[in-house]
Amino acid sequence: MPQLILFGAIIANLLTNIGFKYSALNDHIPAKKWSYLAIGLVFGLINSLLFTESLKFVTLNVASAIFFSLTILGLTLLSMFWFGEAYTTRQLVGVSVIIAGVVLVSL
Repeated sequence: MPQLILFGAIIANLLTNIGFKYSALNDHIPAKKWSYLAIGLVFGLINSLLFTESLKFVTLNVASAIFFSLTILGLTLLSMFWFGEAYTTRQLVGVSVIIAGVVLVSL
């Protein structure tokens, strides 16, 4: 159950960032811009609530390491495959190092 709560916080954080990205992309259409921003903020609140709840079961250092690193991994994949953003080899190596760090912290 604690892992599920933390995973939910990560998903909510990814959705927060997707909302913010769409808000930025729709700068020329104010209704869409503010709608996506509002959606991002709602998911940001959900993210904060779930992450806080996960801290009842997981230590802060482990929860933060998992949360932030998997968020970076998720955002990298989303930005590459959903938004078509380019990444350099150096950046992809960096993401790999983050993944290795998560594995080490989680053991």
